Amino acid sequence: MRNDKPFLTRIFHNNKFLLVLSVLLAIAFWAAVKVNYSDNSTRTISDVKVTLDTARAEENDFTAYYDEDDLLVDIVVSGKSFNINSYALTRDDIVIDASFGYVDAAGNKTINLTPRINSTDVEIVRITPSTLTIFFDRAKREELNVEARLTNEQESLVADGYVVGQPVPSFNTVTVSGPASIVDQLSKVYFNATIDKKALPLTATQEVPATLSYDLQSKRNAGYLTCESINSDTNPPTVTIPVNKVATVDTAVKFINQPDAFVDTPPKVTISPRTVKIIYNDAEESYDTFNVGTIDFKTLENKVNIFKLQADEKSAALLESTKENNFEVRVDFSAYQKQVIDASTSSVVLLNQSKNYKYEVDADAVDLRSVTVIGPAKSLATLTAENLQIEINVSALDVNGGRRQSVPVSNISIQSDTVKDCWVFGDYKVNIRVREKN
Repeated sequence: MRNDKPFLTRIFHNNKFLLVLSVLLAIAFWAAVKVNYSDNSTRTISDVKVTLDTARAEENDFTAYYDEDDLLVDIVVSGKSFNINSYALTRDDIVIDASFGYVDAAGNKTINLTPRINSTDVEIVRITPSTLTIFFDRAKREELNVEARLTNEQESLVADGYVVGQPVPSFNTVTVSGPASIVDQLSKVYFNATIDKKALPLTATQEVPATLSYDLQSKRNAGYLTCESINSDTNPPTVTIPVNKVATVDTAVKFINQPDAFVDTPPKVTISPRTVKIIYNDAEESYDTFNVGTIDFKTLENKVNIFKLQADEKSAALLESTKENNFEVRVDFSAYQKQVIDASTSSVVLLNQSKNYKYEVDADAVDLRSVTVIGPAKSLATLTAENLQIEINVSALDVNGGRRQSVPVSNISIQSDTVKDCWVFGDYKVNIRVREKN
């Protein structure tokens, strides 16, 4: 049967519809009461960034130094929940002004913080912190030397038979910028490196990553500094740890101006210390002995000769410890004899003469009257003045004026077919006059 009642009449006589409508009206009424008559709630908004205006400081060439985290504060707001929830209010809706006056000296400056929200329905209850401390100073750039440091214990770094050299930083110098008063405290910077324990003990040179550090008591002050030379991606700091093989070798001494008998068979010597540890800078290097120095035979007498020697700079660089570069050398010729020979000027040979001048050796050459010869007694007994050849280099003489000039003897050798084990002891001089040839 057809129902001709109006639509509204029919739905308001529908019990299910009336039930749904009642529930919806109840919810709407509850929401209206909740919004308009409920108490205000609070909310904390974290990490709100402070707007810092440094124009006043820059007018006097001062720069503000701070950590980015210093500019983050927490704000507590109050209001209706629908006005302060995370959808209605974000940290971007809050403005925090940090204003300060004229800056005329380096140091910390405390700045009051003033938060603002462009809404009359939200109240700011609290800001934490309420002040901000900023360090002001004039900027400075400085080039500083770099020193490499290892944090590992030295004893456990290398295997037996190896030694660690001085760590080498990947930069000799770096440019550091920051507050002038802090930069002025630095004399150098450090590259700190740590070798992975899994790689120990070392048997070869290693390059390891390093971290930059400054010799400053305050970590906060170090945070104000920037190293312009380092880029962690393109040129990161590293430290090279040289590892070299080390070996123990006997010490030895070199002789010069020795008689023929000692050319192939050097005299017996006693050296203290008898051995040293040397570093092989090249894996292909090989050393049988370590030369502690040179001894000229003309300094050897017929006794136990004692010398205090140090190896030359190149040789000393091989030593594991530079403190070891002090040696005592004893050369025993106490069984030999000494003989003084009155040499003749006819035995003098002048070297490097100029063809335009003539050279006259003083006949009263006192030094040549007592030339000391050292050797075995049997060999000395056969020597006379005729066996001595006295060589003098005259190239450095002043050829003008004709005056007598004292000249050191370059060498006195023994000319003999049978005597090969004697030598002349000491230094000698003669007087020579130079005249222009007519």
